[in-house]
Amino acid sequence: MHRSFRILTALLCTSLLAPSAHAAGLKVSLTERSQWRSPLTSPQSFDVASRAEIAVFTEVLADSDASTEVEGNAASVAKWKERMHKVLVENFAKARETCATGALFCEGSVPKDWETLVATSRMGLAKLPADLAPWYAEQKPFYQGYLYELVRLAGLFPKTTSEILPLSPSERFGLELPDRSFLLTFDDGPTSPTPKGGTDAVTAMVRAEGIHAAFFLLGNNYETRRKATSVEQLRALYAGMCVGSHGQEHRSHATWAGAVAGMESFHAKLAETLPEGQSKLTLFRPPYGQRNPEILQALERAGMKNILWNIDSQDWHASTTGPKAAGRVLSLMLLWRHGTILFHDIHPKALEALPRIWRDTRGSGVSWVDCHDE
Repeated sequence: MHRSFRILTALLCTSLLAPSAHAAGLKVSLTERSQWRSPLTSPQSFDVASRAEIAVFTEVLADSDASTEVEGNAASVAKWKERMHKVLVENFAKARETCATGALFCEGSVPKDWETLVATSRMGLAKLPADLAPWYAEQKPFYQGYLYELVRLAGLFPKTTSEILPLSPSERFGLELPDRSFLLTFDDGPTSPTPKGGTDAVTAMVRAEGIHAAFFLLGNNYETRRKATSVEQLRALYAGMCVGSHGQEHRSHATWAGAVAGMESFHAKLAETLPEGQSKLTLFRPPYGQRNPEILQALERAGMKNILWNIDSQDWHASTTGPKAAGRVLSLMLLWRHGTILFHDIHPKALEALPRIWRDTRGSGVSWVDCHDE
């Protein structure tokens, strides 16, 4: 067995005992992505960087066969792996559309299958210019850690559900969005009122950028904020944004017996404070992404959508800094090429990370989806 996969499997075996993606002690993979020297100032430069990121993750995934000797649900890991292969092949083809003669990872025909993508990635990485060696040295360990995160979640599924795989075709992860399109989302608010941080600062910053983001409110925090301010102030706080539900309590909605009742009670209150421009409550996100068929049936009855994600900033983790959250999200935007990005407005990292992400992608062809279109 390949050495990197032996390490991955050993880590996975240990982590399968953890109850959730946010379990204490679990490491997350971080990068500042500081060694890529070409700014993403055009669709072409975005695609060059995208091809490079896809190639590194493809190499890492190919070197660590994630469906062999996995402790946990091997069938789910195999399903995830098949899904990931398809995503990577499609994304690399998109990134090849702007290829110019002699550009990185543009040699030969466009890969149509996983095996050809692996060969193309290895060939391109073997020919990397010397000035990209520091970038490769920074990003390969990041993707090895990221692969571990994904395989861990796949091994737990469906006993412990998450964003790794769908339970229903109706669920939205962001992969249905157009190429280079991203939906910005925030969980766990609102925070106590303060102009220098928390939800107030995040909504003001996002609004100033002209972006309409989705905020998934937690019932307990909502009630605390509502008592401290007013319905009118809550509406003003989320002006221009979309308000969604994160459930009454931050507990697994796959195992909590009171989840549906808590949702229904909270949703009735939340509907009273929707911002102008939002006529009804339609968006829901379960804590940790954990849900079951009963939750999905309740959402269907209420005419609501389950909004998950495919790009996690991991800003909740103590080791995540603003620059590392930005580097991680930028790397994954280039890898996935479209999707739903998860931040938390109760943590300060987004206030530092998002301005860099916006700065570094301006002019790159990236568009920010209006949450009202979801």
